[in-house]
Amino acid sequence: MKNRLLLLPVMVLILIGCAKNTYDQQLEEPNDWESLYQEPKNPFLGVPDSMSMINISISAVKYNESQKIYLTSEKATIVMWPSENRILEIIDVDNIIKGIALDKKTNTEVSTQNIARTNSIALQDYPPGKYLIAVVLNDQIEKGKRAYSAKEIVLVKYGKINLHKIFSPHIQDGKYEQWSTK
Repeated sequence: MKNRLLLLPVMVLILIGCAKNTYDQQLEEPNDWESLYQEPKNPFLGVPDSMSMINISISAVKYNESQKIYLTSEKATIVMWPSENRILEIIDVDNIIKGIALDKKTNTEVSTQNIARTNSIALQDYPPGKYLIAVVLNDQIEKGKRAYSAKEIVLVKYGKINLHKIFSPHIQDGKYEQWSTK
């Protein structure tokens, strides 16, 4: 009886050892490797080698009750146009919000769908090249309603650009302000 009970676990171990594992099977290699390759769009898969990233944030300088300066994050409309082989110019605030700029080279309007309404954004998977970025402050702030600024950038391969537009405390409603590096 003891021999028979010992035989059962030995038989189970032999069956497990002889079982064919899915990892042991030969996988067929595809003929066309290029058709399988896709650049990742999922941020958890990482940024593709040739793509670049842009981080944009918007703030405004304000004064508190005791006239001390402080910086506050502000919501704005952020618009980005590809400007390779173009000379893009901002027409007016309403057109920025619609995603429309003027190409001075061909005297035509250029539109984009790259529009976001937020106080900061991280953009990835953009190919290297020239881009025009414009920001327009929202209508809900006390001073500087719909004030705007624009900057042309050049993304390089493997690049990462951090842009922070700080609107001055003297900005007027609907007026343009230079995008300084300071």
